[in-house]
Amino acid sequence: MANLSDIRKEILEIDIAKRIVIKVKTESLDPQDYRASANTVVSEVFPDWESDPRILLLAIDVWSERTFIVIDINHHDYDFGTAHKAKTILPVFVLRQHGKRPDWVLIRWPQGDEPLAAQLADLHNVNGFDATPFLENHNSRIVHANPREFPV
Repeated sequence: MANLSDIRKEILEIDIAKRIVIKVKTESLDPQDYRASANTVVSEVFPDWESDPRILLLAIDVWSERTFIVIDINHHDYDFGTAHKAKTILPVFVLRQHGKRPDWVLIRWPQGDEPLAAQLADLHNVNGFDATPFLENHNSRIVHANPREFPV
């Protein structure tokens, strides 16, 4: 367990591409504006992230109990235009608060590398050219009105 400052340093100090999944309790977010709530969480972990080119918020995946905020770090060759075709496999790390304490835990999650890459490519496809972060709220009907490509 560590404080966010130490974890942030660990995540950013090495210029290697990685994927961070911040896991939070859905009840801690504003159900009227999950995007704003997710931005607040990301800002807590990475202050000034919006002006930091190393940090890219890709997706907010809302479920009844948990929400997963997916961020790419140091993914310098990310290309929004082709991300629906490229299943870019990056090492996945899960960041979550430990119990009711304010301590955070960062865990390497290798079993998530390939499935999350496929899920993100799919989200890029079904969301068409809507800007990131993609919001998937599994507590309501999800409609993708303008996908890039239809599955054959």
